[in-house]
Amino acid sequence: MILLIDFKLLLNVLKDIMEGLESFDKAAWIKEMLHIFCDICIKAIDMGMRPNIHFDKIGWKFLITSFKEQTGHAFTKTQLKNK
Repeated sequence: MILLIDFKLLLNVLKDIMEGLESFDKAAWIKEMLHIFCDICIKAIDMGMRPNIHFDKIGWKFLITSFKEQTGHAFTKTQLKNK
């Protein structure tokens, strides 16, 4: 049995899948949400949740939950990192 694969079609399907995943990680930001996020980041840094140049696990949990509490938007870690 010979299996013929249309590689161009396969590449287009994979490209569509990857674009779909990227758009899932994009979040819609408004100016007020950005200010809230920055204030939460500053508070987390002051609380020692960024021991080096990155937030630790506790810091990210704090950022995610605080952002959701203050804005009502449940963004993922990836969505917050991409900002």
